[in-house]
Amino acid sequence: MNSSNDCILMVLDNLGTGGTETHVLSIGKALQKKGAQLFNAGGNGPLYQAFVDAGFLVERIDSVWEPLSARGQHLIESYQGVMKKHGISIVHVHQTPSGLLAATAANQLGIPVVFTLHGTYYPKDEAIKVAQLCSAVISVSKPVQLFWEKLGVKTTLISNGIDVEDFRPDSVKMVKLPSLPSDATVVTYVSRLAWQKATVCNMVLRATKTLRSEIPNLHIVVVGSGAQSIHVHELAKALNKAAGQPYIHMVGEQTDVRPYYAISDLVIGTGRVALEAMACGKPVLAIGNHGYVGLVAPSSYDLAWDCYFGDHSSVQKPSPQLIDSALRQACRNRSQLKEIGGLGRAWVQSNFHITQKCASLLTIYAQVKNGGGQTNMKKVLYVGWLGFKNLGDELMWHAFHDLSRKYLDPAKYKVIPSLPGVDLNDLSEYDTVVLGGGSLLVPGYVDVAYRAVEQKKRLWIWGSGFDSQDKVQLDSSGILTTKLMTGNEKMSETLQKIAEHATFFGVRGPVTLQYLQQAGVGKAWISGDPGMLLLPASPAAEVDKSKRLTIGINWGTSYNRIYGKNEDAVEDALVYAAKRLIKLGYDIHLLTMWGPDREAIKRLHKKIGDPTHTILDLELHDHSKMLELMKGFQATINFKLHANVLSAAAGVPFVCLAYRIKSIDFAYSLGLPELLVSTDEPLLAERILICTWDAIARREQIAAKIAASQKKMMEHLEQPFIQGLL
Repeated sequence: MNSSNDCILMVLDNLGTGGTETHVLSIGKALQKKGAQLFNAGGNGPLYQAFVDAGFLVERIDSVWEPLSARGQHLIESYQGVMKKHGISIVHVHQTPSGLLAATAANQLGIPVVFTLHGTYYPKDEAIKVAQLCSAVISVSKPVQLFWEKLGVKTTLISNGIDVEDFRPDSVKMVKLPSLPSDATVVTYVSRLAWQKATVCNMVLRATKTLRSEIPNLHIVVVGSGAQSIHVHELAKALNKAAGQPYIHMVGEQTDVRPYYAISDLVIGTGRVALEAMACGKPVLAIGNHGYVGLVAPSSYDLAWDCYFGDHSSVQKPSPQLIDSALRQACRNRSQLKEIGGLGRAWVQSNFHITQKCASLLTIYAQVKNGGGQTNMKKVLYVGWLGFKNLGDELMWHAFHDLSRKYLDPAKYKVIPSLPGVDLNDLSEYDTVVLGGGSLLVPGYVDVAYRAVEQKKRLWIWGSGFDSQDKVQLDSSGILTTKLMTGNEKMSETLQKIAEHATFFGVRGPVTLQYLQQAGVGKAWISGDPGMLLLPASPAAEVDKSKRLTIGINWGTSYNRIYGKNEDAVEDALVYAAKRLIKLGYDIHLLTMWGPDREAIKRLHKKIGDPTHTILDLELHDHSKMLELMKGFQATINFKLHANVLSAAAGVPFVCLAYRIKSIDFAYSLGLPELLVSTDEPLLAERILICTWDAIARREQIAAKIAASQKKMMEHLEQPFIQGLL
């Protein structure tokens, strides 16, 4: 039989009384019996003492209540401190955001990470990021496994395990509740009182209004708490008052539910609650977050498991009438209910015994430690300016990640973003390094690419660009007449060696390409900006002539590191242009791409001084939301590069406030240099207006040109995936 001498760190957001926490507590006890040492890192909670009593060494790290952008690196270091202090050999995460931080910390220390997905409720992007940092991923049910596999996360199915010695018909004494008659028919509802589960609880309580006439001694016990518990309490109070007696008993959150199972004739629950109650010999009416399954009897065992008792899938949506009918039928024969309970215990013993699940988990642990499981996967490091909530850099990572899910087998490849904490000096654990979208062909990031060359890693340059504040001139055919690569022989040699080694060298636009050619690089081509992958250029929303049209304006700051070095002048030009556009019948929607841009946007809004026709949008929308917003605009005027990229991807003409080389590079990559307005132009306000009129007048023509360019960019940027160059 499997045994272990591992030091295992279980990571949870906190020690609440939910199914995830009780699962970890239960499996931890089983692992200790096999010789493992168990540690917990996370926040506090009601189960703290239960974890301590079970032999866990608990370390407090409260990650869930703090803004990760503010404390992310500190928290990662805290997790690393725990791992080093206790010689942790396996990190097992169960939730986000704690899982993302702990997995990042473990990756940097070379400790394998396992992630158990307990449902479909996780924020998708967070869960996928965690999975990418892990050596193995586990699902607790078939629907959960199917859900995440559709999103590109390959998992191993290991269900919750139940210690049938802890959960058995005579495991504890019955709890004594005031006003509960000894001959009562007791239906116990066990769940968090939040989300759909609180709604189901209310349906159960409402059903009792008619049920009590047929089952006069019916009593309901509600175990649990949560965000909607106050509403459940109010309903219970009203129903008790109407009945003239307290037949609904609200007992709140419980660290040990077994005494409440013991007094029950029927338990309403889902997931782990259903398994625990059945192990205690109690019949279960399965209703969960997803919906209704029904009374769990031998004829419906397979259905109940396939739906995970209504938590992850269901037969139909619940209603008070449906619950009334199910309870009426179930409680008609208490002796039959007892028989169903006994059969359920035998089924749980056969299929969900904790020792079975412990053995399966130890197998996973052995695989990830010995290089099996998913640890044989090739690791791909995506390098970009990530983790700083800059929409432009984040959306290019999303584009790369989407293509990875489309083309790469998740059993063979793990893609890791260079979030804060990832050591770009040590590339030893990666097979491939991808210098991603953004202006990364500059000192620092070029050094990372060169380290990949020195360490003989596969290397892609995937839509990267060059940028500087140098002024450039291009002739009418787009040929760069300015010498950008002068007096820097070391950079030229470095770029040449990178190009010779790279299996793919695609750059953002023609200015970057010509910069590389000046450096002596011959092996490079224009792939386009990866931000253009996010959505095929599509027609903008149909114009509603009964309403004012909208112009989107993005403004922010680059701390005067712009052409002209005078952001105040650019801001005043935008104020003039916005006021003129409003007078001509347009509304203005002010957009934010990055947190530090908010002050500039607020200042611009105040200077325009027309809140009736100006929307101040300070929200940092994700790329999907931003695209949807922009599709409703007649045109956009943008400062930040990727506001222009998103406008183009949405098929909406843009006026690009060219403040550095990267802006020029992008507009020329689309063959639309006429949409550029340099921030140091002497008649800036007039030029912005003229360019905006031209963009609106040529709206369909510009959108068609963008669509044609975007199609080519998509083909170029997908090419290395299709050719298997990783």
